[in-house]
Amino acid sequence: MTEPRIEFVFGGVNDQLKRELRAFWSQYGNAYQEELRSFRIASRNSDGLKQMDLLKKPISRQPAAISRDQLGVINGIVFVVLRELEESLELGTHAYFQRMYIIPGYRQPRLANQLFRAFLEGFDRAAEKRDHRANVLLAENINPGLQKAPMRRYFARLGFQMLGGNQLGGEIWARKLKTHFSF
Repeated sequence: MTEPRIEFVFGGVNDQLKRELRAFWSQYGNAYQEELRSFRIASRNSDGLKQMDLLKKPISRQPAAISRDQLGVINGIVFVVLRELEESLELGTHAYFQRMYIIPGYRQPRLANQLFRAFLEGFDRAAEKRDHRANVLLAENINPGLQKAPMRRYFARLGFQMLGGNQLGGEIWARKLKTHFSF
């Protein structure tokens, strides 16, 4: 199998990539949304971190890293959503939420790991491109496969700390971000 080509694209999306991303979501957006719904239905949970549901409307949504197959077609994406947070969460005023989607035929631990690590390394280096008000990266792990002990250890090794669960059955993980102020 050919190595995937992984690119960190946060803050650098040109017109060509915009067209490719529109085509990707046009083809896979419904499947992605259906998968999210199925995870949420399968893992309904009334306990947990209810305050994580007190999120304000998204401010921006951007691709952060992509993976391409041997033909150069996008087969995986990590994107981030910037949101304002309620003060009661005690995580600051804003946060980036991270999500990752890989086309089912390409899903394998190695690709997921490479894509996720490339995203984290790039996102750490891109402090000047990020909104300075966000000092935390949040991940809502709703896929039951991510809620197993080996995956929890993986997230902890990458610098995430579990905050708890939410009403939708997801686990909320947080990772501190270094911020960059420029005047």
